[in-house]
Amino acid sequence: MRDIYDPPPAPVALGTPASERMIWTKADFACLATFGLIVAAGSLLASFFEPTLAILTALGGTLVFVESWYTAVAYLHRHPAASMKLRWITFVAALVPWTVGLGVAAGAMLILFKISDMFF
Repeated sequence: MRDIYDPPPAPVALGTPASERMIWTKADFACLATFGLIVAAGSLLASFFEPTLAILTALGGTLVFVESWYTAVAYLHRHPAASMKLRWITFVAALVPWTVGLGVAAGAMLILFKISDMFF
């Protein structure tokens, strides 16, 4: 008799699925370049306040938008979008949570830098 603590063995797939080649379009690379320019502009803007913040913004932003871009490309590979507008919406939807989170984090760092300059 088997129960929750002694489950039956799970079937194991003997062969790995065939790998598929990713198809990247010019629009995908245009999206990557656009988001790269946005991160560069944000880093340049942050450099006026604090040089360390500029480096952190550039590093964090680059990691975030490359990861989000690649996730969106992989999603679009499995679910091809019919129009270019839907492709861009997918890219933006992949970036919105990261953008909000990093924006809040950068704003908090700016506030902490200002507080430390005022009181310490």
